[in-house]
Amino acid sequence: MTAPKDAPPRPPAPPAPGRPLPSLKPALIVVGLAVTIVILGSLLALVGTPSAHPVPVSGHLRSIAGSKLRAEPARGVLSHIESSGEPPVDIVSSLYVPAGSRYLGKRSESRGISQFDSSVTLSVPAPENEVHAFFLKVLSLGRWVTNSDTTPRRGSRELIAERSGSDGYQWRVGVITTGVSTIVSPALAGNSTSPARTRVEIQLYQVGDAS
Repeated sequence: MTAPKDAPPRPPAPPAPGRPLPSLKPALIVVGLAVTIVILGSLLALVGTPSAHPVPVSGHLRSIAGSKLRAEPARGVLSHIESSGEPPVDIVSSLYVPAGSRYLGKRSESRGISQFDSSVTLSVPAPENEVHAFFLKVLSLGRWVTNSDTTPRRGSRELIAERSGSDGYQWRVGVITTGVSTIVSPALAGNSTSPARTRVEIQLYQVGDAS
């Protein structure tokens, strides 16, 4: 049978249910993490790291007013005689040696059960008078009080100075400078003279309770 012509049309059938669309949240999280990593990497590149910017060695050198020689901390050469925290840090950091000094050796002596007494020997590429004047100035800068400036033998001079240490002891430093004779050797065109050098012995020892 056919439906009457005047019957109302049937409404269209609803669409068949399909699969749900995938969520975009995981993709957005991944993108967010990637952007964060890129931003952090850019900031680190601008700021830098300690290994990327090492401190230059030349930064440890300093000029001394009134001296032709430049100074460098003595802690490198004094490390050869350091033992059980002696000499204390403030004593070591108050001492300087001429730049270009070459370590030759060390010597240690016992001055009782606990008193420190050791020395290092250096070779400095400069005349004795310049080296002697250098130590006079750097000892004063390091707050050492010079109480002796003598000439123990020809060609040598000795400085003795004292300073209180953070370990409760009074410390004494002795600096003996000895000029090394220049060597003249024949050459094809006249004589050649080796540069003047100075042998330096730096002795550090405790002289008693600073109190």
